[in-house]
Amino acid sequence: MDIKTILKQIYHGRKTIYYALAVAFVLAVFVVILTPRKYDTKVLLLAESNARSGTSGLLGQLGSMSGMNIGSLLGLNLGGSSSNDALTSDLYPDVVKSTPFLLDVMQQKITDSKNHKTMTVSEYLRKYSRPSPAGLPGYLFRKIIGENDHNKEVKSFKKGVIKLSKEQSDLLKTLSEMIQVEIQHQGNKLLKRRSKIFSVSVEAQDPLVSALLADSVVSCLKRYVVNYNTRKAQKDLNFIKAQFLDAQQNFYATQKALADYSDSNSNVILASVNIQRERLQKEYNLSASVYTSLAQLLEKAKIQVQDHTPVLTVIQPPVVPLKKSAPKTTLIIIEMLLVGGFIGFSIELIKIMLHPPDNG
Repeated sequence: MDIKTILKQIYHGRKTIYYALAVAFVLAVFVVILTPRKYDTKVLLLAESNARSGTSGLLGQLGSMSGMNIGSLLGLNLGGSSSNDALTSDLYPDVVKSTPFLLDVMQQKITDSKNHKTMTVSEYLRKYSRPSPAGLPGYLFRKIIGENDHNKEVKSFKKGVIKLSKEQSDLLKTLSEMIQVEIQHQGNKLLKRRSKIFSVSVEAQDPLVSALLADSVVSCLKRYVVNYNTRKAQKDLNFIKAQFLDAQQNFYATQKALADYSDSNSNVILASVNIQRERLQKEYNLSASVYTSLAQLLEKAKIQVQDHTPVLTVIQPPVVPLKKSAPKTTLIIIEMLLVGGFIGFSIELIKIMLHPPDNG
């Protein structure tokens, strides 16, 4: 059987191909209708790192001020924190996919443009988010069996273990698929500060929700990154502040003790009085030295916290999208027509193979 004969038989059975194309077109229309519209909001941010590496920690800097190493006396590790310990923008895509981060975003407030109702992200996904055609059977099944565990709180156990219900896990998966973070551009290597431009994209079924959710994700990401990168410097600051308050109280106490003793023994000339006065004077000098040094160190610790605080600058803020990003109607129809044409063509080829035409 030659190709000309095959093409002739396919032409005679062209109605089958037409039927397949018609069915594919109808299915494509149903897919477009059943697929919820989605709107994409994209935010551009510039990430700059202020973290600097040092040869010694903050507490170790006190040694040159008071002639003693306060950090060693307190049993602290005086090694400086390296900038390699910081959370860089390369890890932001992993951060936004982490369960603690998604749980934080779930509690943020958003407003639905259709109902003008303010609610949490979790409530919106549970009540107002339509499933895709592929997820429709599971959605209907959950509605029929009356799955109702959304009021259960997320349980946290020791050692950071988190327990989620089935619905909570599904909501986190849905939210994770809605959020995308991509590195767009890396800063010039000649610059002293490492900078990168990255984007945060959020795709939701409501344009206002998409923009508000993108803003919430950026806010949560800023807070997460700042808390992570400043945790060591903030811990040092809190410790130094506690030591400073103790040193301040001790300084005021020794100052008052020296003043009271001097006032009560101003006209007494005794060796024991002089010895006690010298002892109080030495205690006062020591407490004054420690108090002054800790005051200077406290100011440096505050600067160190600021120095380790990353800068996330919004270049392109979230804008409420006017056009839908999905479904792509034309593309879906073309793809379905190609599939339908292929199926109709294959059916005719199978017919020819099963019932070859008589060449006679």
